Amino acid sequence: MLVVDPHESYRVRHMLKDAGLDPENVHVPILADPAYTVSATYGAAFQMRIHTEWSNRPTTFVIDRGGIVRYARRANTFDDRPKPDETLDVLKSIKKE
Repeated sequence: MLVVDPHESYRVRHMLKDAGLDPENVHVPILADPAYTVSATYGAAFQMRIHTEWSNRPTTFVIDRGGIVRYARRANTFDDRPKPDETLDVLKSIKKE
């Protein structure tokens, strides 16, 4: 699992702290993507208006070891994200193949 955040690393750390998390104790790698390189590559950059600015659309991908996108969910709203069980079901189905 990899989290891609479209901010500079110092902002990512600040947001983690604001969420009550210790940035040094997060067990998932977080890629700071302030140039929107990864976001644009996967079609998630600047697709949603949040408050007064354009922002990345919350998107979840499951990509297998061969680089094939096995699941993609692009949110319609900021809070529209898959439930963990939904993502785990996709991962389990790939593991069975």
